[in-house]
Amino acid sequence: MEGSVTLWLPDVWPLQKHRHPWGRTYREGKLARWEYDESYCDAVKKTSPYDSGPRLLDIIDTAVFDYLIGNADRHHYESFQDDEGASMLILLDNAKSFGNPSLDERSILAPLYQCCIIRVSTWNRLNYLKNGVLKSALKSAMAHDPIFPVLSDPHLDAVDQRLLSVLVTVKQCTDQFGMDTVLVEDRMPLSHL
Repeated sequence: MEGSVTLWLPDVWPLQKHRHPWGRTYREGKLARWEYDESYCDAVKKTSPYDSGPRLLDIIDTAVFDYLIGNADRHHYESFQDDEGASMLILLDNAKSFGNPSLDERSILAPLYQCCIIRVSTWNRLNYLKNGVLKSALKSAMAHDPIFPVLSDPHLDAVDQRLLSVLVTVKQCTDQFGMDTVLVEDRMPLSHL
């Protein structure tokens, strides 16, 4: 099923488009730097707006979300213009989500496994949603939708399975770098990035 949503914002809230640092090249035979450089995150951490503030953690949260919904096509994101990296990411394009439920594109998690940091609140929420809680919550939220079922059972199973993969990825990071390094407090100043 295809759909479209149009968003109108007042002129006082102009949006600025940003190239996603882990975007794909979409050119046959040409890899993006993050696809071959395991230390790519170190370079991102030295680049504005990812060198301070919450933007890098926002990118990592987005990677987790995109992985759960199977969206490997996040090449841009928006923010409010002239915010100096302080506002949230605005995700307007999720068109390639919930495609093949049996395909897990692990590279979507590259920001997570290359940077090996995640917000404590994100980590806690992901742990809360394991053991079928996420699938149950999604089913419940969509139960009364006019186009029910919005997602098929294979898609719901895939979301639950991908959640476990995210948890395993974070566990690998904590095993390598320690929980104090990987789990970042939500309001912690990030000038060290």
